[in-house]
Amino acid sequence: MAKNNQYFEHESLQDKDAIISYLKALTEGIEKGEILLSDEEETLLLKPGKISLLRIKATNSKKNSELRLRLSWSNYEADSDKNAPLFIKAKKASKSK
Repeated sequence: MAKNNQYFEHESLQDKDAIISYLKALTEGIEKGEILLSDEEETLLLKPGKISLLRIKATNSKKNSELRLRLSWSNYEADSDKNAPLFIKAKKASKSK
């Protein structure tokens, strides 16, 4: 069975201006609904959903600092049956005979 998962990973040293440019491109991609990631080896097109989970983690120590940003979303349509509203109603218990 073929895997449907696509994967992209890139790691490189960048100066502050390049990082700002990449973050602006990500912001624009989220606004427009498509983010294209590519390097010399791989290409991946993402289509962010209208609602995403944002996770931010940061650490700071004497030797180094780290900031992690994570966005995740579901790839099914927002108007699918899985997003149908849920209704719960309490009913009075019937008297047992």
